[in-house]
Amino acid sequence: MDDVPGSKVAVGFLGPQPYMATALEELRETYDVHVLTPDGWSEQEMDAVAADCRAKGVEAVAGYAQKDAFHHVLINERLGNAVPRRLAFLHCMNKYLMRTLEADAFWFVAIDPLAQSDDEIIDSIAEWPFMLKNTSLSLGRGIYKIKDEDGLRQVLAAYRADTDLQQLIAAQNAAYTKGMTDAMPPVVPPFLGEHLVDMSRCVEYCYEGYITAEGEIVHYALTEEVYFRGHEALGYITPPISVGVDKAHEIEAWVEDYMGRMRDLGYLNQFFNLEFWILPDGTIALTEINPRAAHSYHYNYAYSFGANLFGDNLELVRTGRRLPGRTPWQVWLDGETRCYTLITLITATSTGPVEEILDYDYVDHLEQAEGVLVRHTRQREDVLVEADMTAAGVMLLQMWLTGDTKEDVVAREREIRSRIYRKPPRGLEYPDHWQ
Repeated sequence: MDDVPGSKVAVGFLGPQPYMATALEELRETYDVHVLTPDGWSEQEMDAVAADCRAKGVEAVAGYAQKDAFHHVLINERLGNAVPRRLAFLHCMNKYLMRTLEADAFWFVAIDPLAQSDDEIIDSIAEWPFMLKNTSLSLGRGIYKIKDEDGLRQVLAAYRADTDLQQLIAAQNAAYTKGMTDAMPPVVPPFLGEHLVDMSRCVEYCYEGYITAEGEIVHYALTEEVYFRGHEALGYITPPISVGVDKAHEIEAWVEDYMGRMRDLGYLNQFFNLEFWILPDGTIALTEINPRAAHSYHYNYAYSFGANLFGDNLELVRTGRRLPGRTPWQVWLDGETRCYTLITLITATSTGPVEEILDYDYVDHLEQAEGVLVRHTRQREDVLVEADMTAAGVMLLQMWLTGDTKEDVVAREREIRSRIYRKPPRGLEYPDHWQ
């Protein structure tokens, strides 16, 4: 860093979560870190946050969760840092628009229940069954597997009756495009219909990269998503175990093709998180893109490669340049991975007090005696009700496990999962490769 020797650069960290405490302390060894927790996106609030940052000498801010992504843009813009243009950001936040940038995409169609009748929408569906996705919601909300016309009509009717959701989507799009100098895309639909991917025959991956202020695309890391047979999430493992470095150049070419189009729309000076499938024939297909670095993978990269995702994102924002040193991607290609790291997902499918679902004596032992990093997405005193349940249940904990080999990690995950529940989830079956 080209700063005064002995001084610490002031930076802003948007919305840190409790499980990030260790990473924040490590950042403070290098930076003067200021925690930022803005509420909304109003001009007045953003101007006030930026003014406070300038008063404290904050050069750059970064956010790593979806809720922080737009704040990242709005505040850095006011601080004079390069940020993604609004048009590019809008494409990242709308599942239909992001799909339009993909070369050789499988079948998809825009759906607007307020502008189209049921019959018009049904006539536009080229494949049954298909996936119907709300284009603006995140965390798996608003995603449906539509088997027949009756199922489609039910979802469309529910959306037409949900004026609160309609207003939320309209407000989000208005905020994302306020002051946008580019022309609006001709279609920004609330729903997307698309090809139903057979999840039992493909593997899903999370790829991390960034684009400099000058438009250079840099490959950063790759993580594999692991699912039970019923496609309930099991965890995320770094480096991947179902694809080798022999596929790396093809992945690089696919990323550069897709993100080249996003760059042309103005996506600059920011990390991005691409989720994609590798299909049985080896084809790469987009799942979705997130306009941020993914906070939960920070520890995967730290444990497996000695990298610091949080610090790297901050350095990119403040300098606009390619980061020095090797990325986790390059370390993986060079065969110098330190260990395998798995984010283990612990979920519940039953209602009632969380402390009656999990054995918290064992959880405490893992944290306090064995030093396992645990993120508590629900607290032990919480009470789950039927309204909390999704198709995959309710996320309770995330845990970061490491091992010298993938077999070590698999054995560790299976041991913990077999001991941690008082009320195990229903119907979980391990995939064949998780033995």
